[in-house]
Amino acid sequence: MLKKFTGLILLLIITLIGVYILTEKEDTLYSRVLRLHVIANSDNPSDQALKIEVKDAVVKMMNQEFDDLDNAEEARSKAIQDIPKIKKAAEQMIASRGYDYPVQVSVGDSQFPSKTYGNLVFPAGQYQAVKVIIGEGEGKNWWCVLFPPLCMVSSSDKGLTLNSSKEAKVSLKCLQLIPHGVKVHLSRQ
Repeated sequence: MLKKFTGLILLLIITLIGVYILTEKEDTLYSRVLRLHVIANSDNPSDQALKIEVKDAVVKMMNQEFDDLDNAEEARSKAIQDIPKIKKAAEQMIASRGYDYPVQVSVGDSQFPSKTYGNLVFPAGQYQAVKVIIGEGEGKNWWCVLFPPLCMVSSSDKGLTLNSSKEAKVSLKCLQLIPHGVKVHLSRQ
């Protein structure tokens, strides 16, 4: 009887340790990144194109702001401090294209689906994010990772891809900051 009880206790302890390790690993990922979520006014092709231009402007500005930061908490604090700058960058891009959509910017928890950026897979879950809503915010949205800097400024809607050195230049610091828990899919083509 004592052997069964000891075995049951040992099994329970091992299970709890495993759950703790898995939970800690996921929490580490979710707490080590700051994501970007840009929502278009509508699904109209011109609104979708505008969304990408707003994303490009915000990413360019934030990459400069995050240049000397070392962790996601610093990035989150900087993003909160920069909400007026983010809003202004988005509004200027919108106005330069002849639109007068209002812009809402917030920083906080957002639910994200599982998302693949080239060879990197971020699991679904609650992440800290800078959210930019253009106009009515009823269009398709665009996600990326602002910190570490995995958003590539481009005119496409592809997000991050690491399949071509022409499309992305990843610094050593960026590689060091890729969060634990991100799955990397390597495929031979």
